[in-house]
Amino acid sequence: MNKRALVYLGLASATLAGAYLYVQSTVELPVQTPAGEEDAAQALDSLSIVDGALTTGSYRTTVQKGQRIQFLVHSNETDSLIVEGLDARVPLPGNETTLVSIKASEPGTHTILLDLAGTSIGTIEVLNK
Repeated sequence: MNKRALVYLGLASATLAGAYLYVQSTVELPVQTPAGEEDAAQALDSLSIVDGALTTGSYRTTVQKGQRIQFLVHSNETDSLIVEGLDARVPLPGNETTLVSIKASEPGTHTILLDLAGTSIGTIEVLNK
C-alpha cells in the first residue's frame, strides 16, 4: 500500500470513531425518580364549591391503603369537609382555597361530605395493598 492510501484510511477510521463516540454520548438514559417522589410533579385535583354545591363535578379517587390523598377545595362559604370512615375533618374558610391532605388508613369506599351544607361531593376508594 502506498502512503497516501494509508493516510486516507487513518483519517476515515478517526472520523468514524469520533462519530461513534458522539452518538454514544447523546443517547438519553432513563430518568429514575427517587423513592417517595413518584407523584411530586403531578397537578392536584381542584374542587369548587359555591353556596354549598359542587360546581366542578363529583370527585372520585382510588388509592392504596397507606397512601396520602391530596386535592384543593375552594369554597365561597365557611364549612368543613368530612370524610366518613377516615376520621378526617378539614375546615374550609370562606373565599379561600384549602389543601386537603388525608391519609388512606382504612380500606373501603368513603364518602366526602360538606358538614354545614350536608352535600356529598365525592368518594375515596381505599384498596388493601
